[in-house]
Amino acid sequence: MRILLLLLCTLLAIPSSAQFQVTVNRQHAFPRSIPAGDYSGIAWMGGNRYAVVSDKEKEGGFYIWEINVDTLSGEIRSARNLGFHSAGHPGRDEEDIIYIPHTNRLWIVGEADNRILEYDTDGNRTSRELELPVKFRHLPANQGLEALTYNPHTNTIWTCNESDSILIQSYDSLYRPAQAFAYRLDAPRGKARKSLHYAHGIGTLCALDDGSLLVLEREFRVPHAKIGASVRCKLYRFVPGEHRKTLMAQWKTSLTLLKRNLANYEGSCLGPRLADGSRVMILVADSQHQYAGVLKDRLRTLKLKTE
Repeated sequence: MRILLLLLCTLLAIPSSAQFQVTVNRQHAFPRSIPAGDYSGIAWMGGNRYAVVSDKEKEGGFYIWEINVDTLSGEIRSARNLGFHSAGHPGRDEEDIIYIPHTNRLWIVGEADNRILEYDTDGNRTSRELELPVKFRHLPANQGLEALTYNPHTNTIWTCNESDSILIQSYDSLYRPAQAFAYRLDAPRGKARKSLHYAHGIGTLCALDDGSLLVLEREFRVPHAKIGASVRCKLYRFVPGEHRKTLMAQWKTSLTLLKRNLANYEGSCLGPRLADGSRVMILVADSQHQYAGVLKDRLRTLKLKTE
């Protein structure tokens, strides 16, 4: 059954008093047209084309996917893989990707080396790299740079680390480090010491036209019995400089004897506008290569409407 969460929140720090409405659409999987993977980031390239990265590819680079959405609801109608564009070098634990239309270039953040590098649309690495603030240069293993987002209206790039003391960093139109903002996660519900696998932090960022960010906090817990695993997702709107966040939507997926919809969403991007002027936000989940034949490479859309 379609999940419909309409959470009305007053936007902060913008001139209008518009209401922001979020509709959470149902999950989809396309096993016949999307190969098993470890998908961790997605970027809209215009039309129905998207660049997608995997954090366990042997080679660096990205996939090109074709995703079609319903023009009224934003529901995903179809998705298929069009091929992999190799960069010709070993994988860097690629966590996220952005596309900058006016340069026709992509940028990919890797957690293994904590570097943000530029690529052309064929997958070749250019010589450009974003300068990292000192704080990001010595992040602990598996707690490095996780998210990357770009908004063409503000011409701003944003990145952040996954957990611990989170810092959200912006880059200006000349790719120079600009402002940094501390972000505080909600208190976790579970406990790492009582879990077989546990992760609590930011899964993805999505930059909006008004300068604010949508931040997906997710808590992923796998008990020792594995049955009962769950992912709790909470989507917040964060206004840099306000140091406050507003809950926009939340959902939970799980693996039980009766339910197998577990999905760990790690990548997101804004997609096309719908017929009513709403914007689609597309999320991609990491299935750990369809772990044990139980997990699926799931996609979900959110319909974002400003009134």
